[in-house]
Amino acid sequence: MVLVPRNHRRRIQEYGMTAFRNVASLILSAALLQVAGGLLGVIVPISLGAAGVSDATVGLIAGIYSAGFMVGAAMAPRMIRRIANIRVFAFAAALGAVMALLMAMYRDPYTWSIARFAQGIGIALMFASVESWMTEATPASQRGSVLGVYHVAAKVALILGPFLAIGHAAEALEPFIWCGIFLAFALMPVCITKSLQPAPPDPDPFPIRRMFDVAPSAVIGVFIAGFSNTGFLSLLPLYAQQAGGASVASAAATLMAAAYIGGVASQWPAGLISDHIDRRIVIGGMGLLSAVAALLLAVLDGNPGSLLTQFLIGIWGAGALSFYGLCIAHAADRCEPSKIARMLSGLLFVWAAGAVLGPIVFGVVMSSPLATQGLFILEAIIGLLLFFLMVWRRQAKAPVVEENRESFEVVQPTSVLGAEIDPRSPDATEEMPAS
Repeated sequence: MVLVPRNHRRRIQEYGMTAFRNVASLILSAALLQVAGGLLGVIVPISLGAAGVSDATVGLIAGIYSAGFMVGAAMAPRMIRRIANIRVFAFAAALGAVMALLMAMYRDPYTWSIARFAQGIGIALMFASVESWMTEATPASQRGSVLGVYHVAAKVALILGPFLAIGHAAEALEPFIWCGIFLAFALMPVCITKSLQPAPPDPDPFPIRRMFDVAPSAVIGVFIAGFSNTGFLSLLPLYAQQAGGASVASAAATLMAAAYIGGVASQWPAGLISDHIDRRIVIGGMGLLSAVAALLLAVLDGNPGSLLTQFLIGIWGAGALSFYGLCIAHAADRCEPSKIARMLSGLLFVWAAGAVLGPIVFGVVMSSPLATQGLFILEAIIGLLLFFLMVWRRQAKAPVVEENRESFEVVQPTSVLGAEIDPRSPDATEEMPAS
């Protein structure tokens, strides 16, 4: 047994606490941003549906938002190099708030398409600014724990955001005003942070062909994650409209919360299992789990406010919302350690491409005679497709040998610069000063 001197233990604890203090304001800003983002994700489709806009148009507007996110992710590194993180964050937060208020004033699909595209750009810029800043402010040895706190805070905020819509009619102004308020609030912690701004980022994402040569299963998986998860969640509030009356916002918020809670609950167990067996087996298993849940939802066609429906949505989330991180871990296993950040940055654009197409296809399916059942049938088909694709890829290519495996880390598709804070990305380890 090795005894650590008391003063050294104290120094280690202070070192860890300093890492969290350095980024606490950044994590708070990201959480406030997610409250607004979660609320918009529910009130936009509900408001459009109540106004008589077709499901296909709702899906198109959701796809336009994802296109804006992709554009913002591509713009972010250059903008941060030119005007620095805090100005990029301030610009993006103001852009998102202005668009939210504009949406409250003008209720037509054309204005909302422009507003959602601009908000997609703004959200991507805000995430890129925060995550590149966190990379510089966090010692390499503390990045795993800091990243865990960041993801938990962001996910909790995303879950809570939609509940601000409860009690408001679909045409009410208040939810959009709340979005503007929280985006303005997100500015405050960043503006008063004492953390030094990072050096200008210089990411160089892998091209799609190179990524497919290295880890085809990861490319397939993240595209399906973007396509199916974004498409399903973008249209899920329309299914909640079956609850009717004042219960629509409550049903939509509860269903979204159930999906996200299911995803959070399954991420670590699935990741730990994948650390010991071929990750493609676990990815396929998560796809199969989501397919079974979606198929039951299609067959039962229950009330969106029922406990059974909420439970099945949670099971769907446990399967569908957990395999993105598994695909990233699989890519990290296959990639050279020095190129992991580039690989992860490239995969974000693959995910975003799926996120652009998914809502459009889901919207068209929901506009067909299948209606809301089509949402679940299509999701079941995609989950089964993911399962069979992973079975095929496992037969086509041998598993990664044990010594080349990277440990699983929870990740979310937020920015190309977020790859740099991933603990699996090589970095110069900052040593704690000797006592």
